[in-house]
Amino acid sequence: MPTIAIVMGVRIVIYPKDHLPPHLHARFAEHEAMISIVTGDVLQGSLPRPKLTAVQDWLAVRREHVAYIWEEIRALRYRGGMIE
Repeated sequence: MPTIAIVMGVRIVIYPKDHLPPHLHARFAEHEAMISIVTGDVLQGSLPRPKLTAVQDWLAVRREHVAYIWEEIRALRYRGGMIE
């Protein structure tokens, strides 16, 4: 489960064998949210509002890059590294 970023203490993870639609998992303490890469909407779960807003803002700026990484992880070609 590659961690691709940490945003305000929220770990951003994409699983190699995860299902469609393209999404990421955002984990903070006991909270976890599954967030659409395309829309930024919460598909499942929850995060505290300030943490969710930070992740959605981060994603909005990097959406294309995150979508590319999602494809690379699913194809097992991702070499690792964090997105700032």
